[in-house]
Amino acid sequence: MKLLKKIFGKEEPKPTVTAILKREGDNTYVLRIGGVLNKATVSKVEELARREIDSGAKDLKVLFILQDDFLGWKKGDNWGDLDFFSQYGDHIAKIAAVGEARWEEPTLVFLGAGSRRGEVRFFYPDDAAKARAWLVAP
Repeated sequence: MKLLKKIFGKEEPKPTVTAILKREGDNTYVLRIGGVLNKATVSKVEELARREIDSGAKDLKVLFILQDDFLGWKKGDNWGDLDFFSQYGDHIAKIAAVGEARWEEPTLVFLGAGSRRGEVRFFYPDDAAKARAWLVAP
């Protein structure tokens, strides 16, 4: 039995996810992620990207920011669904991920570093300006 339910008769609050996608300039997007990332949220972001690409956007550049409250990926979700990656992955020219050191390896795996046409690099929070500069450089 969960501690809060035992004490107060309530379930513990479920971790939530925050995902904010913002377009900044030509083909540059900033995606901020907090909480526990789930497949439903990723699917919504992929749908927005699909619409942009289908409307003519090319060589997208994405700044993927793991906020201080990022807790990882939801266990049990279908993370093996690669439809977006296989159909639209080549339209993403660069991804700069920014986050704490403990998230470097799982983030690079999640973003398909080494398996996609576009380059993916990971930067630590103190290097966020370098991440942005690398992202927009030709």
